[in-house]
Amino acid sequence: MASDASGPPLPPSFGKGRRAVSAHPARQAMLAFERAPVGLATVDGDGRLQAVNPRFCELVGSTEVALRGRLASELLPVGEALVSSAEEGAPVSWYQLSPDADHAPPGDLLLAVGRSDDATMRLLTLVRRDELPGIPEQDALTGSTSQGLFQDRLRHAMERADRLDQGLALLLVQLDPFQSPAKGVVEAELVRQVARRIRQTFRQEDTVAWFGKARWGGLIEHPVTPESLQTAALRFQEAMDAPFHLAGRMQLLTTSIGIARYPDDAEDDVALMEQSEVALRRAVRSGPGHHEFFEPRLRRRLEERAVFLSQLQEALLSPGQHFHLVYQPQVDLASGRCLGLEALVRWQHPRLGLLYPRDILPMASELDQVIRLDRWVVERVILQRRQWHEAGSPLAGLGLSVNLDPSMLEQTVFDGRPLDHYLRQQATALDWLSLEIKASGLELMGEAHVHLLKRLRQLGVSLVVDDIGTAPVSLPRLASLPLSRAKLNRELVSALGRRALSKRVLAAMTAGLKALGLETVAVGVETEAQCTSVDALGIALVQGNVISPPLATGELAAWLEARGK
Repeated sequence: MASDASGPPLPPSFGKGRRAVSAHPARQAMLAFERAPVGLATVDGDGRLQAVNPRFCELVGSTEVALRGRLASELLPVGEALVSSAEEGAPVSWYQLSPDADHAPPGDLLLAVGRSDDATMRLLTLVRRDELPGIPEQDALTGSTSQGLFQDRLRHAMERADRLDQGLALLLVQLDPFQSPAKGVVEAELVRQVARRIRQTFRQEDTVAWFGKARWGGLIEHPVTPESLQTAALRFQEAMDAPFHLAGRMQLLTTSIGIARYPDDAEDDVALMEQSEVALRRAVRSGPGHHEFFEPRLRRRLEERAVFLSQLQEALLSPGQHFHLVYQPQVDLASGRCLGLEALVRWQHPRLGLLYPRDILPMASELDQVIRLDRWVVERVILQRRQWHEAGSPLAGLGLSVNLDPSMLEQTVFDGRPLDHYLRQQATALDWLSLEIKASGLELMGEAHVHLLKRLRQLGVSLVVDDIGTAPVSLPRLASLPLSRAKLNRELVSALGRRALSKRVLAAMTAGLKALGLETVAVGVETEAQCTSVDALGIALVQGNVISPPLATGELAAWLEARGK
């Protein structure tokens, strides 16, 4: 849609012929009507065409005889335009139309509806968009982006997505059928209210356009994950929960939404519009207030994901009943002695089976519950070590390592206490404990976090930077922190023997870490050949399935005894 305009510009020669015309005003008006370079038609109070000029007939692909007396709404989607123009003081506004391609020439058509001296009559002005430059780019009725500008932005967004290797999505939003308390101006007011809520729900950088009647289109650019799109659809549908005020009554409305993605579902703008239409029809068939993706399996996956999140949330509320720990040994290559164990969390899911940290942690982070899980792990490791010590187990002589999310370094994670206060209350000696923090989290640490790390180090806790090699890490930053060990990313280690560059990269990284006084640990060592390569690089500590897979507490003692070291 496009916003206020006073009418189409007319050329200087408008109304002039080769011969002088009669000075009678009625005759001049008739000739101006017939010779106008734009389509003109009059519509009576019943919405029927009364008079049409040749250009109007040409644009709609019909004849004067066939058009006279015909309902204008049967020919062009003019209902909203006629309603808007009926309001007192309503401006002349341009509306984007898409007539039947079988009867109209190609190209966008624009319609303006004007009031005449006769309150029951309307004057329709019809032009090709390319014949009328400088048209405002908003719809006067709703304030939304015009359809023409929406299509232009969609095409440019696709070009941008191709260039940046990103995606975008088109949402078709349609009001579900409802009983209107009245017609005409009330329906126009409803359209305005709905449009206002849509604009408030979508992001400022998104584009929203009114497509006529009870339908809107929304263009969402990067990032457009299935999860973010479902969130956007649910957010809009929630925004419709509050009743609308119409003609002194409260009106409850729902919407159906169809979602299609580029380039996943379509290769061009026309196909994307068609696929979103398919998704919308599927949503309508599902009942009021539904949304659907063009790819139906995507909706099922999102529903399964929502169920999983709910189950994880329930498990995190009582972690001791759902999660358990396993321990993977860390061995000194030179002596073959086991020096420590890394605690790793597992979840025995009732339907999906055994789940690993890579399955659990991203979802726990989304639920903002990583702290709850990490806190349970720390508590469980302290308890396990105490049990081994009381039982006189040789396992009590090994170091224990725990992975921590950087959020665990906040000051109130343990019932209002920082981590170091909690640990001091749990054990008198903590030289057996190592805390591992991912390299990607180091750059986000503030001064308070660094002070906490220094206090932990004073308690005897070893601090380890984990996953070195996946994200850029500042060497001065590493040198400024009280770290004692660095663990190499398992992908770098697994590439040994397959890529010549990997060995050179690991050699350089090991030398740099050694210069900073950090002991290096190779993680994910799976073969004897990798062990040999790691040993040749001067890396003393290794961890991986070639040494031992993660073991339950009941298996550790037997494994340690079998090694005899």
